[in-house]
Amino acid sequence: MAFLCRYLLLLTFIVVIFRNAEAQDNYTDPGSGVEIIFPADAGIFPHQWTIKKINPSIRPVCHEELIRLEDLLTFAFSKYPVAVLNANLKRVCVVKSMTFYGLPYGGTNYQHTVYLSDDNDNPWFNDEYIEQVFHHEFSSILLRDFHVYFDQAKWLSLNPPSFRYGKGGADAIRQGMASMALEPETIKQGFLSQYSTASVEEDINVVAQYLFTGNPEFWNVFAMNDIIRDKARLLIGFYHKINPVFTESYFRNLCFGITAQR
Repeated sequence: MAFLCRYLLLLTFIVVIFRNAEAQDNYTDPGSGVEIIFPADAGIFPHQWTIKKINPSIRPVCHEELIRLEDLLTFAFSKYPVAVLNANLKRVCVVKSMTFYGLPYGGTNYQHTVYLSDDNDNPWFNDEYIEQVFHHEFSSILLRDFHVYFDQAKWLSLNPPSFRYGKGGADAIRQGMASMALEPETIKQGFLSQYSTASVEEDINVVAQYLFTGNPEFWNVFAMNDIIRDKARLLIGFYHKINPVFTESYFRNLCFGITAQR
């Protein structure tokens, strides 16, 4: 028995070493063809973002995180039909941290690229949070690509009559109002989180991230709050027009790990 235990430990050690040796700075997800890139400098950003006012900067992700991030993103990709990914997502760039305007960003996007932070020194940056940010940012890409499918006027009509969105995501970060955690006080008004109130796009993004991560607490809010339910169903309708696999039942099943047919 002692020999068998030592053998199994050795085998596990060899597998871990081999798996770590496979980690690459650039990786193509075999199921979707989406590139996952772990850049070393701010050259990953579009040229127009390099002006002094924006002043982008990054810290590269730790090498030890690569396998985890590859697996995490492969899981996130599995929630979309391959056709949707092929047409609308070219690459995901992951860094340890990034700043714009001197402010830290957990994620952003440009054209068909998503940028994510993975600050493994920060306990908030767990797998669930990083996956949420991916779906959050990818929803912005889909809103641009399929804007004719989304009824923004209907969305705005669901808000309280006196409500006005803020000045956008950057201002919300600057004001310390960037939490995407479910917030009881904002939920009463029809917004899932503080960040939802930053702009109509951020409001949509936050609903999208909770739909795709299959969060049971979100579905409790869905059942209890008329505005959240109407917003979620409006967004589900948008996704359904992109691909018929996206139905309310599909999103509910994500709570149980059931994903799209690849």
